[in-house]
Amino acid sequence: MDAEESGINSRRRLLPLLLDLEGKLIVIFGGGRVGERKARLFSDYGEVMVVSQEFTPGLMEMKDDLKLVHSNLSHGFEKYLEGAFIVVPATGIFELNSAIEFEARARGLLVNKVDGIGDVVVPSLIRKDPITIAISTESPGLTKYLRLRLEKELTENFQQMALLLSQIRQDLKETVPMQRDRARMIWRILEDEEIWRLLDVSYEKAYMRARSHVCHDERDSLDACDPPQGLHRRD
Repeated sequence: MDAEESGINSRRRLLPLLLDLEGKLIVIFGGGRVGERKARLFSDYGEVMVVSQEFTPGLMEMKDDLKLVHSNLSHGFEKYLEGAFIVVPATGIFELNSAIEFEARARGLLVNKVDGIGDVVVPSLIRKDPITIAISTESPGLTKYLRLRLEKELTENFQQMALLLSQIRQDLKETVPMQRDRARMIWRILEDEEIWRLLDVSYEKAYMRARSHVCHDERDSLDACDPPQGLHRRD
């Protein structure tokens, strides 16, 4: 069940996490519409195998991006759990889904359910690299509303600021040993309205303005304030 579709029951204490699924196997049982939607989601992040007797046209079009296994699951499914990290029972048959979930849990595997809350709940996502925002509420309507509102607020200069801070943090790690000092400088950059304004004009100028905050505390040479080689220019 995706959080965007059904909301999250507040009585469950679910910890929001970002998972690195690269090299991890996600096994989806069922090649129907729900299985296709799950495959489109997870195939962007990990290795996906869909096991089913039939597949939607959409899944057939994705056969180069994932593994499709033809199988009559009523004759046995256990062997397809080998090596799985996340299991998605999406066959459309409640009893079969329950059996897959039971066996997966017995093996210590994570389960993403389509008819309830499992170990893994997929929130509504906003991705504007390098920024990722995950949203979940008890109301699917509110979740969608928040996503649409945040997408409007998340303008390009937020993305540019994220890139700028990533670059500044690398500079600081080489020159400022104390984390609390680095955090103070980063916060000062974020509060500098002129840097936000400059991000709409020139990334390089915004970087130089941000770097001036760092240099002030570093009491370093003027060279420390020079932009790094190959700094991307937008003006």
